Amino acid sequence: MLQKVVVQKEQESMNSAPQWLHQYKDVFNALNGIRRGIEKEGIRTAIDGNLSQYPHPQALGAALTHPNITTDFAEAQLELVTPAYADRGQLFDHLSTLHSYVANNLPDSEVMWGASMPPRLPSEEAIAIADYGHSNVGQMKQRYRHGLANRYGKKMQTISGIHYNFSLPETFWQALHQVEKSHQPLSEFISDRYFHMIRNIMRHGWIIGYLFGASPAVDSSYLVGKQHDLDELDFGSATGANHRTYYAPWATSLRLSNLGYSNSEQSKYALNYNNKHDYLSGLYNILAMPSEYYAQFEQSQQVNNNVLQLENELYSSVRPKIVNDELRPLYAMCRYGVEYIELRSLDINPYLPLGLDQTQSYFLDLFLLYCALSPSAALDADEQALIQQRQERVAMQGRKPQLTLPTLQGEQALETLGVDLLAGMEALLSLLEDQQEAAVYAQSIAREKGKLFDASLTPSARVLADMQRDNLSYTDFLLALSQAHARQHQQVSKTTQLYKELTLAAKQSLVLQQEIEANDTISFDDYLQQKTALTHEC
Repeated sequence: MLQKVVVQKEQESMNSAPQWLHQYKDVFNALNGIRRGIEKEGIRTAIDGNLSQYPHPQALGAALTHPNITTDFAEAQLELVTPAYADRGQLFDHLSTLHSYVANNLPDSEVMWGASMPPRLPSEEAIAIADYGHSNVGQMKQRYRHGLANRYGKKMQTISGIHYNFSLPETFWQALHQVEKSHQPLSEFISDRYFHMIRNIMRHGWIIGYLFGASPAVDSSYLVGKQHDLDELDFGSATGANHRTYYAPWATSLRLSNLGYSNSEQSKYALNYNNKHDYLSGLYNILAMPSEYYAQFEQSQQVNNNVLQLENELYSSVRPKIVNDELRPLYAMCRYGVEYIELRSLDINPYLPLGLDQTQSYFLDLFLLYCALSPSAALDADEQALIQQRQERVAMQGRKPQLTLPTLQGEQALETLGVDLLAGMEALLSLLEDQQEAAVYAQSIAREKGKLFDASLTPSARVLADMQRDNLSYTDFLLALSQAHARQHQQVSKTTQLYKELTLAAKQSLVLQQEIEANDTISFDDYLQQKTALTHEC
């Protein structure tokens, strides 16, 4: 009965486009030049399914200075970074080539782990923090990671994901500025509209976890010392104690749950996302605010004892961002505004060689455009609390039949909310003049819509079903998929121009790190003070 009601609501929504939509015809066709970039993390994993204990391979270059291949928290945690591209095909070609280069330059005993929750982990003490050399900038990066280790534990930091960076072209903002008849300077208008987008991403972002969450299970080694109520998968005598797997039966993403990436200390201070000034003022306050809890750690084991050591420590499903090497992010954004947003809620899909595909990218673009154009009221602390409750419920119970989600209007069925959201996104396609492009976007929506009516189609459901079908533990199942992806990546051509450029970049990065280390002119303590100084509020 519920599905019939939902289908009827979907048809009604499609037949009557939102009232706010029609004014944006010219705006929507000023979209040429959307830029996208991808950052993807992945653990170097030994062929026995354990976290690699070897240093970052020299063949991959220097993690400090390589523009595309670096490390995240752990020495064994790779991070592949594409430039921002206006051409989607070039973006995925670059990401594919990065995977190919890594697969061909890792030792034969290692693969890049193809999932968000980590492989089998050793004790906390045995997880090596990323090493960036002895330059001031390298020491600061490592000091920051020591702070993360002390504050949240090393195991939590080994969780990996995909960040989708998204910026709209100036032609779009100019057209929107004109339609809205705004009296703001364009740069201020752009920043405010990015925060408009961010508020809607937060409101509707539960759909990302439901549709693309792919981490319903985890190896038992991650849970040592943690309180949890996960169930153990029973494989009989097929696997030993070292292969124990825990899962939540209806979970979509343990990564997005309180068992994954979370920060109880900073969650006490809800940031204001209603405009740039209020956001940066709140960020400044928690960057400057000493934490009694973090004061227990030695100063040499963290950048400082404040609620946030640096801006990057802010945990959020989406962040406003700016590229500026001269100013710290707080002051760069204060002066120049928001340049793009970073969507951080994407699990790595273990069935896809790159962790995501172009069809998913089309869906994400349309979701973000919907968030940019649909109405976006101011966001208060009460609604932020509801948003957090929604995310946690979807992360841990998203596939549960008849699940409802908390909203400002009370509990509502997940299916109903999802269909309404996708219908709103689909309505945007009526504005596109390029019918071929509209058809591709429509295909991306159609693929995801089916998951609302049949949760078994979601990646999280598939992971659990396939592990149980094949009688494989989490680690063994994901290791087999990761090895298959590695073999596929190794077959990609090594003669392309981009592959040759990555080979050269690896060599150049090693030289550049040595130059940086040789040219430091001040002490590390003075460098740290300069880089972390908060001289004024925005």
